[in-house]
Formats: sequence, C-alpha cells, structure tokens
Amino acid sequence: MSNVTGTAFVVAEFRSEENAETAPLYTDNVVKIWLNEETKRIAEEIAQNSPAAKEMIKLRTKYFDDVLSNQILAGCKQVVILGSGLDTRAARMNGEGVLYFEIDDRATLELKESTFKAHKITANVRYIPGDYVKDGLIALLKQSEFDFDLPTYFLWEGNTTLIAKKNVIFVLEQIRDNFKDFKLSFDYMSEQVIARTTGYQDINDYIDKYESMYTPWITGFESIETLAEDLKLKIIDNFSTADLHQQYRPHRSLESNLFKFYFVCTLENAVGCVSQSF
Repeated sequence: MSNVTGTAFVVAEFRSEENAETAPLYTDNVVKIWLNEETKRIAEEIAQNSPAAKEMIKLRTKYFDDVLSNQILAGCKQVVILGSGLDTRAARMNGEGVLYFEIDDRATLELKESTFKAHKITANVRYIPGDYVKDGLIALLKQSEFDFDLPTYFLWEGNTTLIAKKNVIFVLEQIRDNFKDFKLSFDYMSEQVIARTTGYQDINDYIDKYESMYTPWITGFESIETLAEDLKLKIIDNFSTADLHQQYRPHRSLESNLFKFYFVCTLENAVGCVSQSF
C-alpha cells in the first residue's frame, strides 16, 4: 500500500459502500480485495471533512459504468482507462472479446495484477506502466500492440482536475489526431470552482478542507462546448452531478452546491460505438 497513491484506496472505499445500498446504483464485488481497516479509517476521515466527495464518486461510477456497458453492447472491443488506479471494470465488465488497456504508475498496476492473481480474478487487460502526459499516450499504446484502427472507448476518470489545463488539452488532441473512431468519457470541474467564483461559500469551504487533506484542484473548464468546438469534437453527453443525482437518487436531497459544478461528459470524433443515452 505504501507505494500506491492513497487516493486510489479512498476512491475504492467510497465506491465499495454502494454495495450496501438496498437498491445499489451499481455492483462492485471486486473492489473489496484491496480494502481493510486502514483504508476504511482514512476514507471515513476524508468523508467527514468532504462528505460530497463520496456521493459524487458513486454518481460518476454509475454514469461511466452505463456508458461503458453501452459501448460493449454495441460491439466495442477496445477500452483504454487513463490513470486507472484501482478501477475494477476490466474484471467486472468483461464482455466477450473486450480488451482493456490500463495506464498508471508501475506500483499501482503491479498491485492490481498480483492481487487479481492471488484472488483468481480474471481480466482481459494489458497493464501499461507510465505517465500518459510525460511519456505520451500514443507512444505508450504503441508499446502494447494496440490496434489504432479499432473503434475505441476511452475512460478518463478522476484525473482532469489534477492536471494542468494544457496537458488535459494535449491528451485530448492526441486522441483526436490518432483515432478516427472513438468515444471518450471524463469528469471535470467548472472553472468557477477552481477560481472560487461560484458565489457559494460552502463550496469554497469544501475546497479548503479537501485540499488541506488531499491534492489541490488546478484545472476546470468554463464551457465544455467551447472546448469541444476548439478541438473539433462532438459532445454526446454533458451532465452535472446534480443532474445525475436527480436521475439516480430522486428521493434524496443534494449534500452540497458543488454537485452543480462537477460534470461528466462523453465526446466523440466519428461514428462508432454507441453512447449512453441519459
């Protein structure tokens, strides 16, 4: 554990809690293999200081699971997960012939691979240790016998707020310029949150608490429409987590105004795999 980013275990704990719901948004019976009393204690501490984080992670997990499921049902056979952390989709959403490529630091990927083997969990996945910004996403994929001609689904979860904006755009440009047929889903924060101009003091207080314990948020986007237009990409979906909360948890009240400023989206460059309809 000491060699793996602590955030990976916290996110895994938050995802795991949904399994205990009477009507869970999703089921993840794999994630528990990494969890213990220490990870639970740390996650509870984070949740007490940043309670909205837990629910936002569950909502985005549901959304991304649904989009990925639709890609697989439509025949998409190639999935790339950027900054995969302790993502379990390669094990729990392993459609016939679907090959996953996961990119993250070596320690995280080695932990995943060894733990899967120890628990006899099968996953059709190729682990690619590296930094998809510094090492270059395309260069990393080329080292792994990746088929650039196949329709591909990219999942980029929990990363963009932590990366410089120029690097987020660089990754998007790499995907756009090297794939004719792709879908890409990612989450992002409004620029207003980063600049602390939402007008909500509770959001500013939340960020202060979060960043004192966690990693600072440095990137947000004022308009995903402008970003997509500049990059010549098409928006398939774009929802705030407040929208998702209303859809998935209609009988629960929002825990924070932050849900209005935290988004998930799916973009495409060409006709290919079918996107999730909301």
